[in-house]
Amino acid sequence: MDAIEEFGLLLKALTRESDRRINELLRPLEITASQAEALQLLDRYGPLSLGELGTLLIAEGGHPSRLVDRMVASGLLRRESASDDRRRVEISCTDRGSELAQAARERKEIFRSWVRDQLSGQDLASTTALLESCLRGTQLAETVRTRREHALAEETADPSPGRQASEI
Repeated sequence: MDAIEEFGLLLKALTRESDRRINELLRPLEITASQAEALQLLDRYGPLSLGELGTLLIAEGGHPSRLVDRMVASGLLRRESASDDRRRVEISCTDRGSELAQAARERKEIFRSWVRDQLSGQDLASTTALLESCLRGTQLAETVRTRREHALAEETADPSPGRQASEI
């Protein structure tokens, strides 16, 4: 096995293990990782149009319409005409959706703690740069950049210590 094949295998294995752990943590909430990501983004940055939500989601690859349809049907999200433009439809969390977004945030912190422990003593900056290089020129790289910008803007607006802007 050459180094690139091994690198790809490790990335795939890490993605699968991360998905498994996150879905296990979210199972008691009866939501998937994709649903949790949408809820957390809408709870934090919403209301958003379907297109705006699509630019922020990693899980749905920019096409969240089926995900949103299911979540509206289950009472977690609502669609409403924007107050400033009746042609624009905005998506936001219902009260139940906001509750689940917060619960998912708390459960995902368990996952982030596990990752922090796994990476203790490692050079995370160089690893991050390596992963960014692999994504260079892709739509997902743009999604990560947009999410980073949103998080930085939020941190600048509320620089309180311990603030967690991450939505893994």
